Amino acid sequence: MTNLWILTEEKPKRSVVIEILKKYSFEFNKKIEVDSKGIIIAPIFEDKKYSFTCEVYGISVEGIENIYLKTVSGGSSFLDYLLFEQDEEPDDGDCSNMVMAFEETKTSDDESRNTGVYQRASKFAFIRAYSSTAKTYMLYNDELNARENKRPSDTSIFGTNMLLTLGVEILGKNNLSWFKPFTSIDELISAKNSMRRPPAGNVPIVINKYEDRIEVSGRLSKPAEAGNIGHDPNIGALSLIGYCLRKLGWDKKIVITRHGVSQSYINRTRGRNKFLYICKLYGMVLDGIKMPENYDLPEKYWHYEKSSEKVTSIILHVLGENSGLEEVYQNHAGCERGYFYTKDKEAITLPKKDAGGVENLYIPDLILYENKDNVVLLIEAKKLSTLNEGLVEIEHYDSIENEYIKKYYPNATNLRYLTLFGGDIKELPSSKVLVHMNYDGSVIINEDAPDFIKDLFE
Repeated sequence: MTNLWILTEEKPKRSVVIEILKKYSFEFNKKIEVDSKGIIIAPIFEDKKYSFTCEVYGISVEGIENIYLKTVSGGSSFLDYLLFEQDEEPDDGDCSNMVMAFEETKTSDDESRNTGVYQRASKFAFIRAYSSTAKTYMLYNDELNARENKRPSDTSIFGTNMLLTLGVEILGKNNLSWFKPFTSIDELISAKNSMRRPPAGNVPIVINKYEDRIEVSGRLSKPAEAGNIGHDPNIGALSLIGYCLRKLGWDKKIVITRHGVSQSYINRTRGRNKFLYICKLYGMVLDGIKMPENYDLPEKYWHYEKSSEKVTSIILHVLGENSGLEEVYQNHAGCERGYFYTKDKEAITLPKKDAGGVENLYIPDLILYENKDNVVLLIEAKKLSTLNEGLVEIEHYDSIENEYIKKYYPNATNLRYLTLFGGDIKELPSSKVLVHMNYDGSVIINEDAPDFIKDLFE
């Protein structure tokens, strides 16, 4: 018997954990049983201190004694869930026993053609610097129930076909008949260049093949005049194209043109940029730019997270979920932005601006709802060192309360709080702090917190 270790920088979703374990069981021909009531992700406390480990109950896998889950962060471009099979927890950053890696996205083709495929694509290129054997997956978790029977966009087809070319398996899509891997360089080039061009003024992604090089145009700078590397969808698209060209056998130059990146930006970064890492991995260069020399990729693909503010907010979220608190919204630091859920479980995409369209819509890291007392908790997660910033931020939640909370949770009592992580303190530094966790995992609860919060940690 051995153990499974799921490492993630996200707040773990039960549905995703189940899909990961089902896929593991299928790939390795192991029996799996899931409790009819579903699974529980339970934080492990020892002597009233959080051990920075959760255990998964309600599911059994043949040959596996325990299933553990730990919060991590990536050194650069990082897939959402890593699965390890071994007795002891993986050493910090070690990828030797990683058997699977999953990118989970809620974005459908209806919602955003670029985000769903391209924006995350660089992750699949980057992981190969650290593991050549782990199987990789794109898991679609479409909470909007978008229509899947219509023809996907050309962007979706092209991007997904590149993922398939690289051996990435697509999970959660019902319309896979539209997709197939490319079998040649010329087929890939023809498919991209036949797609509809963007409006005038934008730089299209066009691939031109010459005897000694392949040129790929695509703007990397965002905004266009910034000279930086910040256009995430194009970073992903160009990463995939470069990786696919190498996978299909191209061994000569790959040159990115019309990119908009300045030499001064390259000199400042000295190679410390996820796209520049990928350029090094797959031998790509930026036209007209002297590429940085003697720069190395991050030593570790991942590391255990014991410094981020999200440690406390994620544990509060997990404990609340286990006790019946309902998720209204989540965007834990560095995690994927979630949907706003109404009482009827309708998923709403929150805009970036308030109803006036001028001011930013300030949104907490976590919103929870307690049905019995009709209470909504709006929670901002901070480190102990950034307490004062958090105290200012929670004063800006009038718009989210007036435009969404009061509309979809009428007559609820709205409470604004902070969660904190870090330090070694014995009492809360502010009455606005709901829960504080020290570096050693010890927890302090606000004595005036609602009883349903105090009950979570008993």
